[in-house]
Amino acid sequence: MTAKFYTFDKRRNSTKTPTIAGLTSEDLSIILKSPTSYKNPLLHVTRAAEGFPFNYMDWSGWLYWINDVVSVGDNRYEIRCSMDTLGTLRPWILNTSAFVLYDQTANTEIPDTRLSTKTVRGLRSANAQFQFLGQYSDPSAALIIMSIVGKNGLSYWAMDQSKAESLLTYVYTNSIPDMFPYITVSGESVMEVLASFGNGLVDAINTFSRRFSSSGTAPRCITGAMQIPIGSLGAIHGNSGRIWLGEYDTNVTAMEISRRITIDFTTVSIPWTFSDWRRRAPYTELYLFCPYFGMVALPTEDIIGETGIYIEASIDVPTGSAIFEVSTTPGNHYIGTYSANLGAQYAVGAAGINPTTQATAMIGATVAGAAIMASGGRAGAMAAKLGAATIAGIVGGNTPASSCVSGGGAGAAIGLRNKCYVFEVTHDTTVLPDSVSASIGTPAMAQKSLGSLTGFVQTKCASVSAPFYQGILDECNSLLDGGVFIE
Repeated sequence: MTAKFYTFDKRRNSTKTPTIAGLTSEDLSIILKSPTSYKNPLLHVTRAAEGFPFNYMDWSGWLYWINDVVSVGDNRYEIRCSMDTLGTLRPWILNTSAFVLYDQTANTEIPDTRLSTKTVRGLRSANAQFQFLGQYSDPSAALIIMSIVGKNGLSYWAMDQSKAESLLTYVYTNSIPDMFPYITVSGESVMEVLASFGNGLVDAINTFSRRFSSSGTAPRCITGAMQIPIGSLGAIHGNSGRIWLGEYDTNVTAMEISRRITIDFTTVSIPWTFSDWRRRAPYTELYLFCPYFGMVALPTEDIIGETGIYIEASIDVPTGSAIFEVSTTPGNHYIGTYSANLGAQYAVGAAGINPTTQATAMIGATVAGAAIMASGGRAGAMAAKLGAATIAGIVGGNTPASSCVSGGGAGAAIGLRNKCYVFEVTHDTTVLPDSVSASIGTPAMAQKSLGSLTGFVQTKCASVSAPFYQGILDECNSLLDGGVFIE
């Protein structure tokens, strides 16, 4: 019998076969020792040239590793072999479809849990401001909102702080000529003055009487006042008008609010570090900070592929109550609704501050805000049944539970920051996934034709069908499940 011998470089767990041009090879006659195994044959070879430089054999299409060569004299050698199962069954392996755990196909979505993570975190952030909320350098520049009973009933007025401070000045410092400009004594006798009024005298006296008598009660017509973190009258819907405190004309002009609700918005970009499966938890966590409702953990895996976080604020200007809707841009995912109160009570006129009331309201707002946060805005009934502590425990999954503290008034809410932030906390793998894909592959987790793959491949429950002994097939399947190189 004749066999072809090669000097051949290949890995033990590879399907590579000696079909490469330029290999050193030689056809030699062989004699099988009796008895011998076809899987692990022992044979004798006579070679005219000195030595035996070969390490691989092709015997009738079955491929063998040469494990040892024993010289027995006169250029005769005893060759001890073992079957190269992967090389021999290569055509049948490539024709097999199997469930593949790992291969070298580029993977961006399936986490590779074989890789450990770094202890030290990475931190990145992005920030943005609202269009007018908190857009001022000095908190005292925030608008004052007053509820005032005027000659036409209750109205809401927006003004800056300097105008608010000067409002009562007109009440307490106006002289009679200021309040009653109709009578001036400038070189004219009283009779001349009275004659000049003619039939309007009674009306003038009545007007003077009303204004004079109401000046002492005018401050009580200011029934409420608060400061909200808005720095521009242009953000308020209304018209310029003259403020009356009851029947008392203050001569002060301000913005009379015609629409209670005003809308503001901002978009904070998401500072993604990774573009593959490391965007997922626990490798990446995302948090949203808003100075008005606090810190919220974002559902990282739900917003993969999104570019930013959009926050829209709906503010009830007279009360300072606000609702913040949070979603992704370009609006593919709704995250939640969060509440806060932006108003800080402002003492003026009869509108004083009750510390007990304010503290109680703040505590209630905090609990309500946390409940709304945890339940995606459906916390009214849930909070009554379960309580805020239980609701906080419901939030879970792969990211930490969200945390939120509702705003405690404009002064406190704007004290630390006036920007919204998205924070990204990452724990990268100790080695880059691409750097080891050639040796251990990347997760595939799919049924694939092995003939379509190259490089490292590891299967699950492989079953190659080929006309070979069962022991050889079992070994082939075991090798595939342990990881091989298709070459």
